[in-house]
Amino acid sequence: MKAGLILALLLLVLVGGTFGYYLYYFYGIQSSSSTTSPSTSCPPGQTSINGACVNNCTNDAANPPSCTSPVQCTDPDGINSHVYHPSRLTLVKSCITASGIVDRVLTENDGDLHVRLRLDPAYSNLTNNANNQYQYGDLVVEIICVGPVSQADAVTACQNYTNNILIPQQGQHITVSGPYVLDTMHYNWAEIHPVYSLKIDTS
Repeated sequence: MKAGLILALLLLVLVGGTFGYYLYYFYGIQSSSSTTSPSTSCPPGQTSINGACVNNCTNDAANPPSCTSPVQCTDPDGINSHVYHPSRLTLVKSCITASGIVDRVLTENDGDLHVRLRLDPAYSNLTNNANNQYQYGDLVVEIICVGPVSQADAVTACQNYTNNILIPQQGQHITVSGPYVLDTMHYNWAEIHPVYSLKIDTS
């Protein structure tokens, strides 16, 4: 009787030990796999490549990250020479590239299109308090000499110039390049003026 009881206890210990080992092994694998899998979440302006967060190229953007890019941020057609009263614009940077969603496209009396651009997070530092107060927080983007000019002092500037910049529509995501300026005639709000290049992003 005593031998049978001992044998039963020994068998119980063996079964319990085997079950405990497999339980530990299974949950050990689950736990280790959950802690070693690389994170694909990166900060704004960065992308994940092989599990590492690296800076995106933003074509000389004023907001980090920035890097060398084959895209040229230059005046393609002498556009700058067709800005009327250029002294009203305080140049901050000769050319930047930024992207965002078009909030509004407005026709101006000087022939320009006034595009209000809701910036992507990577470019949020391009706007200032005047943009917040008078432009709903958007960056102003000016495509010059697009429509008829009814403002007398702007007529001469648009002569002998034909606009070749794409015209965006409300709701589209665009990438735009040009001088980064403050408009002294309008509370020093920030602008890209004039636009050198504009790409409508389809993806």
